[in-house]
Amino acid sequence: MFNTFSTIAYAIAAGSLGFALLMAITSPGPRRDRTVFFALLLIALLVHMLGQLLVVSGAYALAPHLVGFDLSIKTILGPAIFFYTRALISPERPRFGGRDWWALLGPALVIVISLPFATLSAEEKLALVDPATRNPEHYAIAVFVCTASLFIFLTFTAIYLSAALKLQHAHRHKMMQEFANIERRSLDWLRMILLVFAGAWVFFTIKQGMWLTGTSVPAFNLALAVTESLAIAAFAYLGLRQPQLASDQPQKADVPARRQLLSEERLNRTASKLINALNTDALYADSALSLRKLSDVTGVTKNHISETLSQHLGMNFFDFVNSHRAAEAKRLLGQTNLTILEIGLEVGFNSRSTFNAAFKKHVGTPPSTYRTALRKNGSGESKEREKSLISTSEWPHPDDRPSKPRHAHTHPAITAGLV
Repeated sequence: MFNTFSTIAYAIAAGSLGFALLMAITSPGPRRDRTVFFALLLIALLVHMLGQLLVVSGAYALAPHLVGFDLSIKTILGPAIFFYTRALISPERPRFGGRDWWALLGPALVIVISLPFATLSAEEKLALVDPATRNPEHYAIAVFVCTASLFIFLTFTAIYLSAALKLQHAHRHKMMQEFANIERRSLDWLRMILLVFAGAWVFFTIKQGMWLTGTSVPAFNLALAVTESLAIAAFAYLGLRQPQLASDQPQKADVPARRQLLSEERLNRTASKLINALNTDALYADSALSLRKLSDVTGVTKNHISETLSQHLGMNFFDFVNSHRAAEAKRLLGQTNLTILEIGLEVGFNSRSTFNAAFKKHVGTPPSTYRTALRKNGSGESKEREKSLISTSEWPHPDDRPSKPRHAHTHPAITAGLV
């Protein structure tokens, strides 16, 4: 029964990959390199799924020569993920060369290692299934090929998967320096899928290790099949829907300098100018607000804005704008009956999830919890206010009333109305 469900899961995944591959080839985007690496990744995943399907469905009995055909091709998965990620985040088509050719070393090694197993006849391969009929020498070859190819697969996949995650992290950091809303640019979906792939391939390694020791847990195999299938279906869907990022990428000249170039007085004036632009003109409410747009409005260069934010205010553009959005959201949560989503859209966010995340980061609590606390404390505050009014009405002269305490001035860019 478990093999039946695993067969269905792998078949669905293979079908999803085949459909996505067809869509990618027939509807290519303006960047050919992105399409090529996306298609290459889909092909490697498809071959991996077909290899698993060949085993769990029992189809290897009909085509024993195909057993192990996927070993070298799936070693391309790690490099394909890295090159696809690099193509997505690069404003221009990166040149393939130099160290990139090392990506072919893994598949080449697996092909060389697999040659002894490939020379076995169909009958000799089928005999390996039954311990009573297997040839010890042939079985030793099969175990060596499986172990060595698995080690090469894991090594190359770990190296290139880590490099891809590092690229995505650097890209996300760069987007936070340029844009106030980054959910369509940060490639967070790719990071999540890559992490799921990493987890699935760890379990795949455990499964293969159990197979080498003669152990098999059907429920474990089924869970692995379902996890891989869901991750692959999500990757195929999100990969096809990923918008082009080329026009959104900052140029190299726009990278802010790490060393402070402006004087403290100039930084303070620039910070006040930026804060005034956000508050007076309510620029934070623009969901498409970018560093370039703020530069056009204020007349301050992008490099000077970036330096002011990083060196003087200690934050990036993303957090700078969202702190003002959170401050305005606090006011709307307390003074209006707008829904959480309506308030999020009103102050410039594109979705409730991004609004919740940003509000919690800058205020310390989700917007729904903040509103509940305000309403819960509202009645108590009103009673205190009434008591205060009654007591102050007994004072004989206004001069006798206590004066309001003076608070130390805090730069509005740091508080952003959050306290």
